[in-house]
Amino acid sequence: MSLSFISLFNSLLVTECLRNLTYSCCYCIPGLAQERGTISEDIVRNAFSATEEGFLSLVRRTHLIKPSIASIGSCCLVGIIWKGTLYLANLGDSRAVVGCLTGSNKIVAEQLTRDHNASMEEVRQELRSLHPDDSQIVVLKNGVWRIKGIIQVGKTFMECFCS
Repeated sequence: MSLSFISLFNSLLVTECLRNLTYSCCYCIPGLAQERGTISEDIVRNAFSATEEGFLSLVRRTHLIKPSIASIGSCCLVGIIWKGTLYLANLGDSRAVVGCLTGSNKIVAEQLTRDHNASMEEVRQELRSLHPDDSQIVVLKNGVWRIKGIIQVGKTFMECFCS
């Protein structure tokens, strides 16, 4: 079975966090796909959930020694080509873009993923519905929508202050 896999992380993660993220995304997803003979949304979701749980476990063990570990995170873009089909998964504001050749020999960029950013009304509404008891979950600060007044990205790995 042929599987092509790429993952991109956008963060300032400490080594332990990056190791956990890389293992879960770069080994678990392709391994599960080959083991099951298919790729699916469930496989990617399970790998992302395992990554998140592994990081939360690390934070629980080390936050008293390294308090800043609870405020770091990473955007992630995963691309998998399986049996001629491209599958994409995105957390954060990383973008997958493909260039399409038009009839006039011009390349036109087409965005394939959606951003998860507090500047988007849809993301703010989702955050408010997920955190109905937190009036400060989304805050307009200096003309920019931010989650907890800190970041704009709405979905990332490892942002414990939003959990």
